[in-house]
Amino acid sequence: MLSEVFAVSPEWSAYFLLVLARLTAAIVAAPLFGARSVPIHTRVGLAIVLSLIVLPLSERDLEGAPTDLFAFASALGTEVILGIALGVGIMLVFQGLEMAASLVSVQMGFGIGQVFDPISGQMSGTLEQFYKVLITLVFFAINGHYLVVMGFLATFEVVPPGQATLAVIAGDQVVPFFGTLIVSAIQIALPVFGALVLTDLALALVNRTVPQMNALVVGFPVKIGVGLIVLGASMPMLVSFLGATMGRALVDVNSLVVR
Repeated sequence: MLSEVFAVSPEWSAYFLLVLARLTAAIVAAPLFGARSVPIHTRVGLAIVLSLIVLPLSERDLEGAPTDLFAFASALGTEVILGIALGVGIMLVFQGLEMAASLVSVQMGFGIGQVFDPISGQMSGTLEQFYKVLITLVFFAINGHYLVVMGFLATFEVVPPGQATLAVIAGDQVVPFFGTLIVSAIQIALPVFGALVLTDLALALVNRTVPQMNALVVGFPVKIGVGLIVLGASMPMLVSFLGATMGRALVDVNSLVVR
């Protein structure tokens, strides 16, 4: 009797593995969820829990799950590629917004000093780490983790497991999507970047007026001071704009997948 209750059909097993493959690939490729600091069993456990949530919601698609070995292997590979594409889409959101940190950091002179970032495993400047922490805090403040999970689950309504092909990845949407993020990054960096450009012009005029003054030596502390003052003054506006931009971008990630 118990064997009948807990019996698992081949279709159910194949369907579960396809769902698990897409979600695991998406979670591993996505930032924060797939960070090195997150234990592997935590990432796999999250993928399994989300897969168990998807299964009851899509029982009508169980009959379409491939049970043939070659067809299943092909579908499994496609699901992994689709999951990686979703995770990379989320990563593009973070990378695009972090471009603002690079623009400001180099202009302020912080690009010279590089330190090791344990989150990304790469070298980054002090100001870049500040922006990364700020973006992470804003991400959780706007419930970005819920938006990411809901976006992952919504893809199963657009493309059911076992029916995905490489054609569902809208490659023509990647460039406009990333272009919008670049524009947003420039807008985020614009207050500080603009103030630093004006500071450079002022230092150039002072250097022409007073040639005895070493503009290079004086310029470093002046630019750092101006940059920090403008950054602190624009912080409320920056956080608000960053939250709106990130929330809109996380929702737009789903546009990278079409039926």
